Formats: sequence, structure tokens, C-alpha cells
Amino acid sequence: MSERPEYPAALLAHLPAVDTIIDLGAGTGEFTELLAITGKRILAIEPVADMAARIRRYANVEVVVGSAEAIPLSDAVAGLVCCATAFHWFDYAKATSEILRVLDRGGALALIWNMRDDRVPWIAKFSAVLSSYAGAAPRRSMSEWRAIFGDDRFEHAISESYLTSQLVSASGIVDRALSTSFIAALPQSEQESVRQRIMAVVERQFFDRERIEFPYVTELHLFRKRG
Repeated sequence: MSERPEYPAALLAHLPAVDTIIDLGAGTGEFTELLAITGKRILAIEPVADMAARIRRYANVEVVVGSAEAIPLSDAVAGLVCCATAFHWFDYAKATSEILRVLDRGGALALIWNMRDDRVPWIAKFSAVLSSYAGAAPRRSMSEWRAIFGDDRFEHAISESYLTSQLVSASGIVDRALSTSFIAALPQSEQESVRQRIMAVVERQFFDRERIEFPYVTELHLFRKRG
């Protein structure tokens, strides 16, 4: 489970039909690949060159190295900007100004997150282990990004959620924990402590299972540009 969970294709039905879509903070392209299904022009923007280089090249996908705070595109270039498990990392004031600049008249902003389903008891324990190391690292659970709901420059259109899951091995669950940004930055000795704590959570639940269902909730918030 070292790779991130996939985004459900069902959410595409709730995105507006436009000719050009920006995937802002595209990472290694997990959400970009889903957007490519639409056949529309996709502009994948990612600030880390090494990550951008891992985005799969489709005929309708262009990859650009750049940040949300200084998007290297012209004005009114897209009808939709998508931020998939990324918006909470951005400088809110700078990024929203840039998003509004690159959106055309009446364009939309889609904020999407894949989140562990902490309503499941063992997932809540898994999350508690990670949270104990998070410190001040930006996370979707922090409230700063929610300022957009009161931002007069945007009109909230819809919010939807989708239940998804991945079948993984116990070692895959450990790998997923260790790949979390603030865990990967820990000294090796502390990473080993995380490994042991996550293995304890998994083994108490699934010591006799070869594959384990890891549940997620995908959340979508869609906003329209006013004016």
C-alpha cells in the first residue's frame, strides 16, 4: 500500500463539463490519471520537479512545474481547477487569488480529499498513531482551508462524499504509514517505532488474513467563481 488510494470515478459526474481542467498540486498524478479519462485538456501543475516527472503522459495531459501561489499559466485559461488532497498545503490568500485569475468567467474550483474512514475502529487507531507524530504539518483536518466557505469571491455549489476501499497486505499498510510526509521525515529510529505501533494495530485485528480491506471516504467540495 505504498501508493496512494485511487480516487473514485463516480466523482467525475459531479464536475462541470469544461474544455480545460487544471490539476493543481498534482503530485505524481493519481488524480491526473482520473481526469485524463474525460478526454479534455488537462494541465497538471506540480511544484516538485521529481514528482512532476512521474506523472504519466497522456495525449491530453500537459505537465508544468509550478506552484499554486504562482501558477505559470495565462489568465482565464481553464474552466475548472481541481485540488486533490492538496489545498490544505497552499497559502490560502495567494493560491485563491491565482486560482481566480486562471479560471474563466463562471469557472469552478473542486476541492477533493481521500481520507481514512475513522468511523472504523481499527482505522481510528491507525490514524491516532500517525496524528501523534504530525506536529504542525498541514492536514485536511486543520480548519484554515475552510475559510473558502465564507469567501465572497466563491459560491459553494455542492459537497459530496464517496465510500471507497483498497485491498492491501499488512506490510502494505505499514508502508502507507511510513510514506506519510511527516513520518518519512522522522529519524530512522522513530520510523521503526511507527512501524512497530502500526503492526500492533494490524496484527490485533487481522493476524490471520492475507489481504485487508482499508476503507476511505472521498470528499468533494465544488465552488463557482463569482462575477
